[in-house]
Amino acid sequence: METGDGVPVSSRVSAKIQQLVNTLKRPKRPPLREFFVDDFEELLEVQQPDPNQPKAEGAQMEALQGEQLGVVTNWPPSLEAALQRWGTISPKAPCLTTMDTNGKPLYLLTYATLAALHCR
Repeated sequence: METGDGVPVSSRVSAKIQQLVNTLKRPKRPPLREFFVDDFEELLEVQQPDPNQPKAEGAQMEALQGEQLGVVTNWPPSLEAALQRWGTISPKAPCLTTMDTNGKPLYLLTYATLAALHCR
């Protein structure tokens, strides 16, 4: 039995089966050595800074030392309890203050604001 182009049907089917077998024989993933790049030598090299890189301007920022906290014996048992306590006793008292580079207060977070954010 032959097809219109003169190729026997059995050889055409076996060619398709052979193509499928060859496809299945190929590895599905490339071997690991193709993905592995040995860059250990590059890790040992010390990178030199770029001479064209802009230099930092201004003074280096440092953390300021605040006043010492007094020893309190009646601390609340948890952070939530402390927030509740100081949020009701002194809601307008500053809880957190951020300073700009000149040492002036930039942002002030009060206990009331923190308590409101915590309740959300």
